Amino acid sequence: MSDTAVSNNAKSLLLLTAVNSVWGVVMGLIGPFYILYIKDVAGGMDQLGIAYATMIFTQAIASYSMGKFSDRHGRKRFMIVSAYADSVILFLFTLITSPAQLFVLQAGLGITNAVAGTTRQALLGDLTARTNRGLEIGRFNAIVGVFSAVGIAGGGVFAKFYGIKPIFCIAAVSVALSTTLLFFVRETESDQDSVPERKGNADL
Repeated sequence: MSDTAVSNNAKSLLLLTAVNSVWGVVMGLIGPFYILYIKDVAGGMDQLGIAYATMIFTQAIASYSMGKFSDRHGRKRFMIVSAYADSVILFLFTLITSPAQLFVLQAGLGITNAVAGTTRQALLGDLTARTNRGLEIGRFNAIVGVFSAVGIAGGGVFAKFYGIKPIFCIAAVSVALSTTLLFFVRETESDQDSVPERKGNADL
């Protein structure tokens, strides 16, 4: 891989880390209170179980298809679309009043989770060389994890004084704004994993 390609990949990895760190804070803010909030809308533990299962099921189904699509059409565009869809869904959580509406949003959240998770993992692979891929991905996960912990701690304080709904609004705006950084990610497939090209018959 050329020095230019390595430099572009490093910059793109830094941007991807920054965006996911913001998302980590956002999801940390929501995390501890998400179940409590949807439990109230669901109207009971049985409905809560169905709502959560709906998200997990759609996420599982969508992950397989998303993997194939991202191989053919690239990762970044799907990550951007899913992030903006996520911001809309997070805002809509503040408006729902019935279990049926909750199930629809949970299904949508499952799809966006599948898209974001699958494309993020694939893009991390594309932007890192095989020789130090584990180190780079480990660093990425560590940074995002720290920011998630900060979000969880801050979310508790915020919810105590302002309630849960404003957290969803803040999360929606934060996701939408931070996603703009993804437009500057240069999607480059690392040639570290490519199969060496077979030489002509003269070398056989």
